[in-house]
Amino acid sequence: EELGIPVRVSQIESDTFVQQLIYNASLQGMQESTVQAMLGDVVTGIKAKVGDRVEKGDVIVTFPVNSPSAQYEQARTAFNSINTTHDRMQRLHEQGAISVQDYENVRTQWEVAKANLESSEQMVFVKAPIGGVITDIMVNVSEKVFPGTDLFTVSSTNGYKATIMVPENEISRIKKGGTVKATWNDIVITGRISEIAMALDPFSKAFRVEAQFPGYRPALGFGVTAEIGIQTLSKPNVFIVDRNNLVRENGDDFVWLAREDKATKVPVTTGVTDQLRYEISEGLQAGDMLIIEGIKSLSEGAKIRIIEGN
Repeated sequence: EELGIPVRVSQIESDTFVQQLIYNASLQGMQESTVQAMLGDVVTGIKAKVGDRVEKGDVIVTFPVNSPSAQYEQARTAFNSINTTHDRMQRLHEQGAISVQDYENVRTQWEVAKANLESSEQMVFVKAPIGGVITDIMVNVSEKVFPGTDLFTVSSTNGYKATIMVPENEISRIKKGGTVKATWNDIVITGRISEIAMALDPFSKAFRVEAQFPGYRPALGFGVTAEIGIQTLSKPNVFIVDRNNLVRENGDDFVWLAREDKATKVPVTTGVTDQLRYEISEGLQAGDMLIIEGIKSLSEGAKIRIIEGN
């Protein structure tokens, strides 16, 4: 062709070669707490819904105040009675009208009644043990539950965690503190490997690895299944060529470069690879124009025409 063989080119620049192992895992809150019922009775109220932000101590689920198991009303009546007596005896004690022993006796009764009331309240008015986001509610209003029934789960908003089961033949490539990325619907978060099991799980025949990701992204819900990429190698300042642009002949590797308006086949030495991309350790320099399309039509010294754009 008089105008030259049409080709597309890419300028060689140094980059970082990253190798990673890819898994899928569920993203959970870095800190999670599932609260269970302490009594058997009917749910009378649910004060939050999945996705709501709650503070530690917020009431989430309620049960009848007259539940026999909780004895809440009896505990409240007993506390109110001793509380009135306690206030009166405290004033008398401050005035020196009663002995220290008399006041301490009432004080002890008041503390016991207060503890009983708080214990009953915990059964009837079930509160969030940590601040965060409600990620699951397992019961409905009017539903009969029993002691130990899961009621709701709260996940903290200080980050995410993922548990990955890694095969035996890959575990040696993973190090504690290593970089890990989680991707879900184009949202990417970066974290670190926080824990690596010392023993093989007998059921899954894999090693349990935990990764933690600081920070909270409202668009990234808890419980979603994300792609987890665990970085096993990071080699900066190298030249990288895609497999499709590498020519192999008789065990030797070459690339095609555009020099002026000619195609030149250049021998190269490859380094690390992930089978899709290759590090070029010798043969290239920054600024070289790598031919990335039209390779099959080329011959040494052939006239070429560079096509711009896609």
